[in-house]
Amino acid sequence: MGVNVLQELSAEQTKFKAEMTEDRFRYKNYVLDLSQPINEPKFLFSIGNIPSIPAGELIGIKGRAKQGKSQWEYILISVMLAGISKGDVIPLQDRYKVLLFDTEQSQASLKKCCQRALKFAGLPTDKNDTHFLPFFMRPLTIEERRKTIEDAIKEEKPDIIFIDGVRDLLQDFNSLEQSNELIQWLLSLTAEYGCTIVSVLHQNKSKEDGNMRGHLGTELLNKLTDCFEVSKKDGKFLVTCTDSRNVPATDFAFSIDANGEFCVEETTDTTTNAARVVDIQRVLKLCFDKLPNYGFRELVSAYALEDAISESTAKRRISEAKKNGFIKVGSDGKYTLNPGQP
Repeated sequence: MGVNVLQELSAEQTKFKAEMTEDRFRYKNYVLDLSQPINEPKFLFSIGNIPSIPAGELIGIKGRAKQGKSQWEYILISVMLAGISKGDVIPLQDRYKVLLFDTEQSQASLKKCCQRALKFAGLPTDKNDTHFLPFFMRPLTIEERRKTIEDAIKEEKPDIIFIDGVRDLLQDFNSLEQSNELIQWLLSLTAEYGCTIVSVLHQNKSKEDGNMRGHLGTELLNKLTDCFEVSKKDGKFLVTCTDSRNVPATDFAFSIDANGEFCVEETTDTTTNAARVVDIQRVLKLCFDKLPNYGFRELVSAYALEDAISESTAKRRISEAKKNGFIKVGSDGKYTLNPGQP
């Protein structure tokens, strides 16, 4: 065997060993480096003075049929395009790039909804805005829809996208395998392109079951950072942040008038609100009589225990307490009772 052949064989063996070693220690690429500073989330909105809808995360909107799920997304779109607040919904950036992918509505209905959002934003309704691209997806196959979404995100580099009819991106939303694959695909888009993805999904039909439909809804909820529920009563749409990894946003209400235009509404009547405020102050006093300060999760647990309510409800009460100035958050992230509170 020649010298050159031996050298080549030795080089091949060395390369193989190096690859084996590299593959063996590849897991170390995923070790969390605790010495690095924490990147605090960047939020896109303030809702009731609560930072909400962080960048680069999955967000959900749920509700039953014809209860206003889609209209809530158009409220958010109009706020982003206008660059000014609408009621308690405040944009936290000067400009946004927004993509909307609709798989459910007819072309005429989609156009009507987009024009309502543009009018609410004070923009022309007879031409496309450069910061807002709506896509009519109903005639496309699942594969064509996914490719259109990914290509558009890659080229347009949006801050946020809305997928109205996320269940139409798979064949069977009761399939655990298909649901997991779709959610991993959505997560990969947020990770690679840094955009927020808002998915709109129906709730179960039973009034006693407020969960999103199918395995897709169950698995999606596990990955969402914020989830908003939209319901309708007496001509008014009520938006509630039912689940959040941060402080839940306060409730928001709106309606659509006889001219088809958005109107901001009050969320509760004064009597009910006043009674709840008194109760919130009472529970906070019980909590802070035990400890002078709490981390957020500690306060949620303490509040839920004192008031015998679920932690998701406790989160909403705490966000309302913060909005009303009953509590404050220090630079160390600890919650304390504001001076002057009973």
